[in-house]
Amino acid sequence: MAQNKGRGLPLIMEAAVKELKGKVANPYAVASSTLQKSGSLKPGTNTATSKGAKRGRMTEAQRAKTR
Repeated sequence: MAQNKGRGLPLIMEAAVKELKGKVANPYAVASSTLQKSGSLKPGTNTATSKGAKRGRMTEAQRAKTR
C-alpha cells in the first residue's frame, strides 16, 4: 500500500487533503468520507484499498485523466 511515511495516511488521502485545505472546515473528514464513498478507502478506516493505493501512486495529471 502506498502510504505517506510522515502521517501514516495513504498517499491518495494526503492528495485529497492538500486539495481541500483552505476550502472546507475539516479537510481530513471530507477527504475520508469522499474517498470511502468512491472505494479508495476501506469503509470506516483510513486504510487504502487496492484502487486507492493505485491512484495514490498516480500523478495529479494521471488521476485527472481517469476521472
